[in-house]
Amino acid sequence: MSNLNFLHSGGNKVTLSAPASNPSSDITFKLPQADGSSGQSLVTNGSGALSFATVTPTIEVDHWFLNTNTTGGIIPGTNWTRHLKIGTGMTVSQDTNGRWTFPSTGIWKITSSVMFRPDANDNVYFDIFITHNSWSNRYHYARGAKANGQSGGNNRAQNGGSAVLIDIENTSTYGIDFMLQSHGGSSYTQGYPSGTATSGYPMYTTVMFERMGDT
Repeated sequence: MSNLNFLHSGGNKVTLSAPASNPSSDITFKLPQADGSSGQSLVTNGSGALSFATVTPTIEVDHWFLNTNTTGGIIPGTNWTRHLKIGTGMTVSQDTNGRWTFPSTGIWKITSSVMFRPDANDNVYFDIFITHNSWSNRYHYARGAKANGQSGGNNRAQNGGSAVLIDIENTSTYGIDFMLQSHGGSSYTQGYPSGTATSGYPMYTTVMFERMGDT
């Protein structure tokens, strides 16, 4: 293995070494013509040309709220409204399937805050389902929130929520949906009152997507 040594006047040296294994072909790296700025990194164009560049992570934050009261089953995409976002943002199908897809691969954090209104005899759940290849193979990934009915009174407000991490390895095949389970009788999950955006009402049920880092 060949080495290139840089000898310091003090007697010690810095060594650059060839790869441990023989490359499949000759490799040429072309150094930048000038130094970069403080904090920049040396990057490649994939063809051997090196340059200094500022490397920034892909930042994605997307916040949605439930815009109507919703009962059991998959939450339709039309029942969600975006509040605000940083970056490209999520995509949700505007139909009863409510299928969410991600703008980029990576480790994503999904935070849910849910306002349940269960009837006295019902236990209700807000669940996250995921698919890795096709929507016919979706499976239960995490419980986002739950609430138990309280004897003596129907539809009493109860809050639930959680934060989970999910590794999105492929944006073409990975996706999620949110499903309200049980929700029998008069139970429902509370949405944001229609037409009251400036009247002081809170966003009762929300989900937030945050990209935390590379997969």
